[in-house]
Amino acid sequence: MISWIMRRAADRFIRQTAEFRALSERTLDDILALNGNTAYGRDHGLAGPSARQVFDNLPMTTYADYVPYIERIAAGEQNVMTAEPVIYFSTTSGTTGPPKMIPVTQRKMGMSVACRWKSMGLALRAGILKPMRGPFMTIMTEHTGSPTAGGVQKGAATTGGFRQLGNFADVILSSPGDVARVPDQEASRYLHLLFGLGEQRLWTIVAFFPATILFAMRDLHEHADRLLRDVADGTINPDLELPEETRANLQQSLHPRPGRARALRELLEQDRFTVPEIWPDLGTILTATGGAFRFYVDQLKPFLGDMQMFSPVYSASEGTFAFGFSADRPYYLLVPTLAYIELLPVEQLDDPQARPIPAWRAEPGQSYEVVITTWDGLVRYRLHDIIRVVEFYGQTPVIEFVERQGQVIDIIGEKTAEHHVVEAIDTASHVIDEPLVDYFVAPDTDKTPACYVLAIEEWHGDRENREKARAFVRAVDEALRRIAPDYDEECELGTLGPMELVLLKSGAFERLRHKRAAVGATESQIKTPHVVPDPGFVRRELHGEIVDQVEVQTD
Repeated sequence: MISWIMRRAADRFIRQTAEFRALSERTLDDILALNGNTAYGRDHGLAGPSARQVFDNLPMTTYADYVPYIERIAAGEQNVMTAEPVIYFSTTSGTTGPPKMIPVTQRKMGMSVACRWKSMGLALRAGILKPMRGPFMTIMTEHTGSPTAGGVQKGAATTGGFRQLGNFADVILSSPGDVARVPDQEASRYLHLLFGLGEQRLWTIVAFFPATILFAMRDLHEHADRLLRDVADGTINPDLELPEETRANLQQSLHPRPGRARALRELLEQDRFTVPEIWPDLGTILTATGGAFRFYVDQLKPFLGDMQMFSPVYSASEGTFAFGFSADRPYYLLVPTLAYIELLPVEQLDDPQARPIPAWRAEPGQSYEVVITTWDGLVRYRLHDIIRVVEFYGQTPVIEFVERQGQVIDIIGEKTAEHHVVEAIDTASHVIDEPLVDYFVAPDTDKTPACYVLAIEEWHGDRENREKARAFVRAVDEALRRIAPDYDEECELGTLGPMELVLLKSGAFERLRHKRAAVGATESQIKTPHVVPDPGFVRRELHGEIVDQVEVQTD
């Protein structure tokens, strides 16, 4: 029945692709009618019959434009940005800038739940998911902060949507709700795996970012013996740091499964302890796969074998804006009803007079920044995401996520973007046969000439592996020079020096995640930026983690 409901929702969405323009214009008219008479709407001339004409001439906005209004909402005032009550603030992780608080209404909460069904329905429709015969594992940790002075709860966007499932979560998820409320990320992952291993017919695994899946798969193998003992005995590892009440509640949901544990033990001993073998009914992994996330997808292949990965949604803390529809390519169909979507050509990103175009007027092959007007009161808001329009499906743009705007190293005008670095890493990956846990490239402007540094974790510390790391950095530098002509030109002129290597201690990236979580970021939402424009980032954030920093001369 649940599969049928998901499939029907997906079918309705596919029919909407033929009327994208009409639905988009209706969405904009409805949003302006709803929010025109708010404080923000009146301040910007959106109250009254000429709202549409006024809107067409409005400049684009950024988060800074809304801070005074958000402060009023946080203090308890309503009808500030939206006529509907604000019941939640979605807080961003601050991966690429200061954390933000995005107002959320009940309408938005309901939309987030509906998006889950539609995106899974599209996976069913495409044959990527099998009919639902068992629960699915969602690897996440809830993150909530203290309410604002006006009593509005705040937390991660994922937390708000998850809580909308209510008791239904216990029916469709492999883990009890208490697991998602365990604050320690490693303990939470262990528990998700423990409950998931007890389910032979797991339907799918869901995580918002593939790095979360990767960490879980590493934990699965590192803690396999302890996990299988817990499955067999119906126990919880006593070494996990859990509140006693949480441990007691979770223990009630566990029962000894010695037969299941024996079958899993055989897989482990036969070197077949992979996702397709552990859960044969599992059709795909649902997580983001495009842009810089490709790196983590490649790292997951030893754990997943030939299993497909499917990117179900293109979303941000501000909302969901597109649905994935193909496992072959990480492309998305824009959704005309969740927000009004406009696109700003990348050539006009720095033009203060520029105005975005309606999404249906986009040209295939061109890249744009996404600009949104939402039910929750954001008007012509720059999302700072760069996407490429691939083609049209009916009237609906098919898009590919490229990168976050601003993730660019620009020491002397070379403008090396994250997608350049991601492609260079992918091109150079044949040089090594060691696991690359994570990486980033940052500028070092203390040297003359300035250069880029590639930071990776060390392997075993012996001389052979150090030389292998140096060979890898040389290969990355050579690939980047082919991919980014301006970078190559500056290297040829000698105004940029060869890329250098920063070796970090094993586990440094995981500790960096914990460090960011300690100051309020949500661990399950933290993304490693693969390009860090800040020259002081390595010294400031990774002090004490550096094993070695060496110059790597190119041939």
